[in-house]
Amino acid sequence: MLRVCLPLLLLSLLCTCDRAPETETAPEVAPQRHAWPAGQPVRMILDSDTANEIDDLFAIAYALPDTTVDFLGLSSAQWFHVWSGDSTVYQSQRLNEDLLRLAGRLDLPHPLGADLIMGKPWGDYDPRDSPAAQLIIREAHATPAGEKLAVLCIGAATNLASAIALDTTIKEKIVAYVLGFRYDFAGGFWNKDEFNIRRDLNAANYLLNAAELELHVMPISVAIKYTWEQENTFAQLAKAGAMGTYLRQRWEQHAPGARQWTMWDVALLQAFLKPSQASEMAVQTPPENTRRMVWMYEDIDAAEMERDYWVRLVGE
Repeated sequence: MLRVCLPLLLLSLLCTCDRAPETETAPEVAPQRHAWPAGQPVRMILDSDTANEIDDLFAIAYALPDTTVDFLGLSSAQWFHVWSGDSTVYQSQRLNEDLLRLAGRLDLPHPLGADLIMGKPWGDYDPRDSPAAQLIIREAHATPAGEKLAVLCIGAATNLASAIALDTTIKEKIVAYVLGFRYDFAGGFWNKDEFNIRRDLNAANYLLNAAELELHVMPISVAIKYTWEQENTFAQLAKAGAMGTYLRQRWEQHAPGARQWTMWDVALLQAFLKPSQASEMAVQTPPENTRRMVWMYEDIDAAEMERDYWVRLVGE
């Protein structure tokens, strides 16, 4: 018979109970940052929920004449909500084609995106195949070794997330830029209760979870600094020809009483095209997502951005 000393046994049990469980803290690894080749146009696709608001159109008008990028396509994104009516992606597609026609750029690929969110209303990541998703897949594979494809989502990220879910091999070939989320820089807290993210929460979570994907986020808590006054905007648009007339009409039709407008989408586009006009920091993903580090825009030079915008559009 094995004899055990009762006092020693009790002491052993007490020590075991008092001992804090050992936990492993994964080290924070700096996020990827692709070095875009100097003097070589960046391969870029712009994905836009154009019919949703005003600023999407201003972003497209700024991107079309850019010579620093190899503009590979302008795709349409859904933006469904209770007031939007159905088939929102077709509304965006129609405006995309209007802008391309005005710019004489109907030669630019402009595929239709998905008209439904990724997955299901309660979650999941079932991809939505579409011509837009297929363009992303095709151009990712066509990107030369050592280079990457930039995909900018200025609406819900349905098309990009679906493209990656359809072909996971493209994750490391893409640098993703998204407009959305709120971010508390003091506390390091994410807030997904924001328009673009709520239009496809599944897609947003999918991108956050995609560990091999380089991800850059322009939160609306930073983009809100980029707000234009209507009076000055209309004065500048009067010098921008047919494109200026179209953009003014869109403002007057969509928000006739708005004396100012935040150029959310333009903020992300200009921060990407002109890195000197914005700054980023590395942050950790939300606790419910795959633990990794991504890039978060922390500030923008709104005055320089606006000046640069009108130099591009009207030459002054």
